[in-house]
Amino acid sequence: MILYTYQAQNLIFPASEEEFTKQQTIPVAGGSLVVEAVNASEGPGKYRVVRLLSTDPNMYLHSHYQPGSLLDPINLNGGLE
Repeated sequence: MILYTYQAQNLIFPASEEEFTKQQTIPVAGGSLVVEAVNASEGPGKYRVVRLLSTDPNMYLHSHYQPGSLLDPINLNGGLE
């Protein structure tokens, strides 16, 4: 079987089911973000960016979309129901 996809192999075949269930795909203007919830000791939790999925090369230049950066759920548009 041949699988043609733009996604990394570890997203399609995750190492463990627990690791995969922590991740969410959130739509943003111009693409999507794969994020993980991070439990903050004080205040509301944040989301850590795992991966940016976009066909726009300018999206990859934004520092707040870089893998490892932390985002507030309040600042994200949609996808967090």
